[in-house]
Amino acid sequence: MQLSRRTFLGGGLAAAAVAVTGTPLISGCAADKKNQAAANLAVKLPTYSRFTGVKPDLPGTDLVLDGFLKYPADPLKAIADKPGDGKPITFLTNIPGAIPPALDKNQFWQALNERLGSELQISMASNDEYKDKFATRIAGGDLPDILNIPVDTVQIPGLVKAKCMDLTEQLSGDAVKKYPFLANIPTEYWKGCVFNGGIYGVPVPRGMSRTSLPLYRADLLAAKGIKDPAPKNFQEFFDLAKELTAAKQNKWAWTRVPLSTIRQMLGVPNVWQEDGGKFTSMYEHEAQAEALEAGRKMVAAGVVNPDAFNDKATARKQWFNGGVAAFDYDSFVAWNQYYADNTAGDAFSVNMLDVPGFDGGEGAPWMGSALNNVTAFSKNSKHSVDTLLKVANWMAAPFGTEEYLFRKYGVEGRHYALVGTDPVPTKIGVVETGIGLQYISDSALALYWSGKPDVPQKQHAIQEKVAPKLTFDASYGLYSDTQSKKQTQLAKTLTDLENQIVQGSKPVSDWTAAVSTWKSSGGDAMRSELEQAFSDAAGR
Repeated sequence: MQLSRRTFLGGGLAAAAVAVTGTPLISGCAADKKNQAAANLAVKLPTYSRFTGVKPDLPGTDLVLDGFLKYPADPLKAIADKPGDGKPITFLTNIPGAIPPALDKNQFWQALNERLGSELQISMASNDEYKDKFATRIAGGDLPDILNIPVDTVQIPGLVKAKCMDLTEQLSGDAVKKYPFLANIPTEYWKGCVFNGGIYGVPVPRGMSRTSLPLYRADLLAAKGIKDPAPKNFQEFFDLAKELTAAKQNKWAWTRVPLSTIRQMLGVPNVWQEDGGKFTSMYEHEAQAEALEAGRKMVAAGVVNPDAFNDKATARKQWFNGGVAAFDYDSFVAWNQYYADNTAGDAFSVNMLDVPGFDGGEGAPWMGSALNNVTAFSKNSKHSVDTLLKVANWMAAPFGTEEYLFRKYGVEGRHYALVGTDPVPTKIGVVETGIGLQYISDSALALYWSGKPDVPQKQHAIQEKVAPKLTFDASYGLYSDTQSKKQTQLAKTLTDLENQIVQGSKPVSDWTAAVSTWKSSGGDAMRSELEQAFSDAAGR
């Protein structure tokens, strides 16, 4: 059976799995789905054992992340033995920045292999290109030892059942304590790794670190005499954007239409909202028309870079870093990445806005998605499950450890220079260390930026401010077969329409009919399946 990437993306992962394994990914039988849901609920998740070896300067909470003003002077050597087994280990991943130098020209990668005790052979692609590369590799049956699976992959349960190791025995309950830094990942994140009645992956946690709000170039605003922007409603938010736009100089306020921010101003749900066991999609919310009208107003006023509808995420990041745009809607992870990619020098400064209510008062910011990805291990790997879990555990060593210092910053003298106790990356360090290790496994993000204590202070302050107001996606940890199969394409259809609406080529009134089509094409089925899964979980 010949499978192209188009077949994979259009026809779904099910066809690819039939080609690779000879069996469909998941049965369509309602009884099988119900049995599988019950089996998932019965899984004992890994026991959470918080690492207490390093004391934060800015203590966090269950939501707010720990902040550190400087790196500890004597980082703890947390893992004595090399986790590898001497044989090459293959890994497929995305990376957020530019493609780094290959292994033979990359001294960080070489030093990593020495520390691991195995050569890590990485096949990588940019964020924009990774899903295509992932689809091609899966369709061809060409799986690495370690696989970075995007959380929106079609029918993950069938993929991991057919091709990946079941890790339940090694990770369930107290068994995870053999891997102390995997045990340091809070239990909530492991819910996204349970499929087919077992634990089939290691979570790469995000949560609060992936919470997205308006990031802004504080240095560019300060140059216009704006020190602490705090719009109290949409009109002030809009006026601020107009003040920061100078189209004749190729300067715009926004990298893209801030529809997500506007929706949060209006209290639109974070993906799915649950009330009394009933689920409502963000698409159905009564404020959607008002949000689209406000987005169209911003485009018509020329405050959004006109190339926003043509270019990819990497271009938007370049506009923000290069000062072409002053605002970007992104996360705390991106906040740090912007500093890593900074080309503007010491003046470069980033901060983040809170979300006001549309007409005043408070908005309802969305909690970030729990996981960046699920990391799974191929059934056909020649490595033991223990070896692969030891590698993941090594990658999850938290802030303040010697392993974290190396993994994030490399080798002193080449990849960073110590200023006091802080590792300050060199240009070659930024380039060579960007090989995607954080997508094998990772600890919760620490709020820190080397040599700039004001960065974690700003980050911690905005997190404390928004934490009490966060709204959560009620569907997290609940599996809907229809959502797995259809949501990506259905969401794209609505995103395409909203882009046409805000650009003025379609009327806002078209949204109502499009949502009706979404409901009949799968939305109502998703709702029903999520409500059933929620009921099953509540009645457990």
